[in-house]
Amino acid sequence: MAEIEVLVESLWELDEDQLEAQIGSRAQAIEDDAAGRGTIGIDPASLDSIDVDVASKGAIDLKLLEGGRRLFDRVNPLVYELMCKPLGNDANTQKILDEAIGQNYTKAAGMLAPALISGLGLAPAIATLLATLIVKKIANYTATGICETWQQNLPKLAS
Repeated sequence: MAEIEVLVESLWELDEDQLEAQIGSRAQAIEDDAAGRGTIGIDPASLDSIDVDVASKGAIDLKLLEGGRRLFDRVNPLVYELMCKPLGNDANTQKILDEAIGQNYTKAAGMLAPALISGLGLAPAIATLLATLIVKKIANYTATGICETWQQNLPKLAS
């Protein structure tokens, strides 16, 4: 988990578009690798494949950005269910979650990433990027009532 927290500290400096483009890039690379079109070298699902220097590399590929946004919009409600629904109406447990996110964003994202890996079966690279983006977004909401505010800001899925 310490490795993930260090990586999240670097990723925290990226804006939401850069994180979404990274999610799209990792998803595309994993798909290419599975189809035999990948490049030889670093496993695209591994933490080592994440490019923390993406901000200095110029323009964002719009195709990757859109792919990352779609994946985020699909996974975000699942993560909400995983993190907030088991808490039910237990105000004490929700308070602990609120405090953890309010005190240390990188630690909260570092704790969320393994839950996404084990709970949703996501690749470590994608789970870490998603955890960073999710915590970044909910940290902007408020320091209290995380689950309630998160629920209000979930993407509205087409029926």
